[in-house]
Amino acid sequence: MRSISSSQKANILHMASSGLPTHHITSKLGLGKSTVSRILQDLLPDHPIPSAGHPTKLSSTDQHCTLLQIASGKVSNAVQAPHTSIP
Repeated sequence: MRSISSSQKANILHMASSGLPTHHITSKLGLGKSTVSRILQDLLPDHPIPSAGHPTKLSSTDQHCTLLQIASGKVSNAVQAPHTSIP
C-alpha cells in the first residue's frame, strides 16, 4: 500500500471542506474511494460517511401512514396502501 503525502491529505481536506463529493475528489487526485473516505474519517471524525444505494421510495410520512393503515385494518399489506386514500 502506497502512503499518502501530507500535501495530498491537505488537498483532500480542502476539497471536502469546499463541498466536493468523495467521487469527485477521488477522480481529481487519482486515489481510491476507500482511501479518501478513510482519510476524511481520520482527520474529520464528524464528516458524513457517504451512503451506498438509492434513496428510499417512501418519505417518513408515507411510511407512517402506511403503517397506520395496516394497523387499523384498512389494508392488509403495504402494496395495497397506495391505492387507498386517507381521509
